[in-house]
Parts: sequence; C-alpha cells; structure tokens
Amino acid sequence: MSKPKKRRFNISITEREHATILAALRLWQEADEHNRGDLRDIAEAVGVPLSNEEIDVLCERINFTGNREV
Repeated sequence: MSKPKKRRFNISITEREHATILAALRLWQEADEHNRGDLRDIAEAVGVPLSNEEIDVLCERINFTGNREV
C-alpha cells in the first residue's frame, strides 16, 4: 500500500506577508506548550505540529532568496 502524497501549496506573497509569516513561525517556536492557546488547534488540524527543527528548515526554505520574484 502506497503512502498518500503530502498536499503542497504554491502561493505568491508580498514582502510584508513574508516577514509576518517568518515572525509568526519564530513566535510559535518561542512559545512553550502551555502558551500556544487556540493556535494549537490550527497547528494540529492535520496532525502533529512541526517541531522547532522542522520550523527552522521551513523558515530557511521560505527565506531562500532564489524563490523570490524581482
């Protein structure tokens, strides 16, 4: 039996949106388990939330300048 493919998203965002997404991810990393409040519901909507290490990798991918339009 094959694994289901992970759903991927391709979106176009502004520089402000880019900065806000990165800030939100870093804020999530800094919050401890008990201070994530209702955001936990969003993060757990499709399974286990990303670990801090996975968020680091995601931030690097998001921040990669080769993905930006000029």
